[in-house]
Amino acid sequence: MGVTLFACGDIVNSKGNSNFIDNKLQDIVQNSDISICNFEAPIESHNMQSIDKAGPHIYQSKESIRYLKQSGFNLLSLANNHIYDYGDAGLMNTIREIDANGLEYVGAGSDYEQAYQQKIIEKNGLKIGFIAACENEFGCLHEDRNRSGYCWLFNTKIDDNVMALKQQVDFVILIAHAGVEDLAFPIKEWRERYKRLCDLGVDVILGHHPHVPQGYESYNESQIFYSLGNFYFDTSAFQDSADDSFSVILKLAAGKKIEFEIIYHKYIGSSTCLVEADDVAFKIDHLNGLLTENYLALNEQTCVKLFNDYYHSYYRTALGVPTNNKSLISELKNVIKRLFFDSRYVNMRLLMLLHNIKIDTHRFVVQRAIQSILNKPKN
Repeated sequence: MGVTLFACGDIVNSKGNSNFIDNKLQDIVQNSDISICNFEAPIESHNMQSIDKAGPHIYQSKESIRYLKQSGFNLLSLANNHIYDYGDAGLMNTIREIDANGLEYVGAGSDYEQAYQQKIIEKNGLKIGFIAACENEFGCLHEDRNRSGYCWLFNTKIDDNVMALKQQVDFVILIAHAGVEDLAFPIKEWRERYKRLCDLGVDVILGHHPHVPQGYESYNESQIFYSLGNFYFDTSAFQDSADDSFSVILKLAAGKKIEFEIIYHKYIGSSTCLVEADDVAFKIDHLNGLLTENYLALNEQTCVKLFNDYYHSYYRTALGVPTNNKSLISELKNVIKRLFFDSRYVNMRLLMLLHNIKIDTHRFVVQRAIQSILNKPKN
């Protein structure tokens, strides 16, 4: 008989849209045995307070969880870079609302031990184990700390959990939130990490975070989907985006048999709608081709370009060093900040610096770019 599993990417329903997906997509979600999404941010609550971090703070409507349940979702991944934007109150209020609606979650918790607890779901005679983890952004429990938070993809507990689950279940599924945003392929470090986790026992990896789709590949007997992109994301940054992307329908059967189907969707009007492959702005064969055709050279070139176009300026700003492309007015504003708001200005710069040092993707890109620049033959 087997198990049908629907998996999509990032969801933020900040406006409380009850019709965030169309009827065709809803039928697929409801008719699957297990339906998973990445719940990208905490729900709004009266006692939440934003944490100190670099980057935007995001929250969702309280009703968004109920609308997910009505649409057929029953497992939410909480391991992502926005789930702790409003601290313990934001995360714990979200977990309580998930529990109140009778849904399951994985990837975060009230403390270190609870956050790293795996989830086992038994359906139609099959046991499926789920692990969810994210890179080391703000809110990550990369070590045991006295607060709530989410799992880190490089924590050795993830490796231990994979190997332990392998002995208990028929399939191990890892939900991973990591990578360079708006990039059509995974960087080498994440690709290697995911393959290592497959070596340890993961059967399927479901990735997201880049906000755009990336390719997928078979690795030994495992399947890796590097990024499912956005599924429904209604923040202002994406209000003009069609969010063309895809989701996966996995068909799991006894004997480790894994089949899958790709379905395509995009944002039309106020809903994410099921469309045909020809209706989206990408070709999945092209994305898959980026994983094979000159991949190493493309990866190297992209890291250098990201460093030159973005990271170099970002680091200069974080260290308080004037950037070459800043106007005189911008520099005057920074002088005023240093004179009259010194402590806040220093904290902001330190948060920017921490942002680029602690987050794995940023560190990987910068390290590879600098090494590539240094290794370039001198004229």
